[in-house]
Amino acid sequence: MKDLTDLKTYIIDSDDPHEVDDAISLEIKEGNKKNLWIHISNPCKLFLHDSNVDLNARKRNSSLYLIDQYVPMLPKNILEKANLAQNKVSETISAAIEFNDDGSINKYEITEAIIKPKYQLTYEDANEILEIEPKEEIELIEIKKLLDKSIKFRKKQGAIIFESPNNKIKLYEDKIILTKLEKTISQIIIEESMILMGYVTSLFIDKYDLAAAYRIQKINCNPSEILDRYNDSHIKFIILKQYMGRSYITTKPGNHESLGLKMYVQCTSPLRRYLDLIIQRQVYNKINNYEVLSIDSVSKIIDYSKNRQSENNNIFKNDKYKYLKLFFKNEEKAFYKIIFVKWINQKKNIALVYFPDYSLEILITLFVSIEIYSNKIYKVKYIINDSNLLEFIY
Repeated sequence: MKDLTDLKTYIIDSDDPHEVDDAISLEIKEGNKKNLWIHISNPCKLFLHDSNVDLNARKRNSSLYLIDQYVPMLPKNILEKANLAQNKVSETISAAIEFNDDGSINKYEITEAIIKPKYQLTYEDANEILEIEPKEEIELIEIKKLLDKSIKFRKKQGAIIFESPNNKIKLYEDKIILTKLEKTISQIIIEESMILMGYVTSLFIDKYDLAAAYRIQKINCNPSEILDRYNDSHIKFIILKQYMGRSYITTKPGNHESLGLKMYVQCTSPLRRYLDLIIQRQVYNKINNYEVLSIDSVSKIIDYSKNRQSENNNIFKNDKYKYLKLFFKNEEKAFYKIIFVKWINQKKNIALVYFPDYSLEILITLFVSIEIYSNKIYKVKYIINDSNLLEFIY
């Protein structure tokens, strides 16, 4: 186990995180060589595989973030011990990455570690540091430079860097607020750090022939042709997603083409995703020469996880639709702008559309009397109804 408590370690997250499971550091070595350290909380030491805590987490499969409710995958006492925090000494699974000048990875190391984060920043706090670039925070500035090169390298390998904003539904007193969220510099560097952690972990797993849940994705088009065809930044990534195969999980490594990686696992959220926890346990057990899970055991867990996650996705989707219906019902707008993407079922008037004002991609029931074309903005009116889908008329 490595003692990394002397490194200036940053936690960068939203202003209201339920689980805090990742942090980043910079290590400057001889010859001005730099290591990016990515740290992931290690709950594996707190309970055994197939224990009651583990079985309950497997059953839940993931934490649920509903609009007005949070259902954690792990119990409160485990989260309190495992959550990373400012000035708190925590045990982690950490990866050190040394880059080549072109942003590719020269070498990596994965180890157990002890860290003591110096800063716990919101994305807004980190954005301010990265914009002002104070000399006192040279570590974070250098981390950004390394990750900028990493992103450029992945782009050359075919990665698609989605630049479209996101959205969030909030309850404020008795009002429902739908907010458009632009992706910021700090979110991009944390996202890139987590992608790199997933990549080097997949290399570690493949090297030692461990059973794991690899994520595979194929792209069924030339992305540059799609991106060049559409000038509107609101729609081009939505259209591109229609040409991309859905990612899937398998025990065999393979390309994740939209990330520009030859293999990839999700492993950075062991406090809120069960398959991440399984991958972390495999790595932790291998580092310590403990018995690892067999491919048969992991395959069964993957199959079970897929079913449980499908149920969780439906719960989340239904909850979101419920509040979106209330939002549109209470809004005083006469019309809403939509970009038509495609018909899902034209006979039933079910369409996939995009609301650019809210960065909202959603299935709706759309009543129209004219031919609809993609990549055009239409004005529609909301219809109050009892249907499961939102209904709009052109």
